[in-house]
Amino acid sequence: MSRCVALFMLVGFVVAHSAVVGQSEERPIAFSAKLALGFVTTQVQGDQISGFNQFGGTFGATLNMRRTSSRSSELGIVWTQKGSRKPPDTKNGDYTTWQYRFTYIDVPLLRLWHPGADTWWFGIGLQPSILLGKGQEDFYGNGLSDISSFVLNPIDLGAIGVAGFHASDRVDVEVRLAQSLLPISPRPEQTVPGWNNYMMNMAIQWMVAWRI
Repeated sequence: MSRCVALFMLVGFVVAHSAVVGQSEERPIAFSAKLALGFVTTQVQGDQISGFNQFGGTFGATLNMRRTSSRSSELGIVWTQKGSRKPPDTKNGDYTTWQYRFTYIDVPLLRLWHPGADTWWFGIGLQPSILLGKGQEDFYGNGLSDISSFVLNPIDLGAIGVAGFHASDRVDVEVRLAQSLLPISPRPEQTVPGWNNYMMNMAIQWMVAWRI
């Protein structure tokens, strides 16, 4: 696990260093950092249920590298709770519920655009995620237990989109949408409840960030 974290940090450093070296002759790079905190609503495509019914927390830090007034690049390290949950359908007499809870370290690599008066921005990028923990709660509500019916990949490679605005001189508000590009679990050898043709994470993050 530590090797994976070190690898992603090395890749981020190489990207940042290349940007600085390649662009320093035109204009100095401006660096800025932020600490972010928020909540996330998630689902897992392919788990036989739909809807962003799982809620969790998210926090982390980002480093922005900017050379022009209209574009910048950003590297982040963000702790995020993901997964899915089947809510009870009490109107139809179904009181059963279960959930998957996955915990990841996300490493978003973003290209941002800052149109107009620089009061808001949007961007897209890639987001490798490192699996830290996993658990599930069954129909009986006995609490989280380890998942033994299928295996989760240690790395989830996803795409990410972001939009945000400056709420004040030091506070930003952002929303991020992340989607796995590849299945997060190989197909089990036998049929597993809560596992369909494939599984992919989807997450909507609502974050408040403080510039430091």
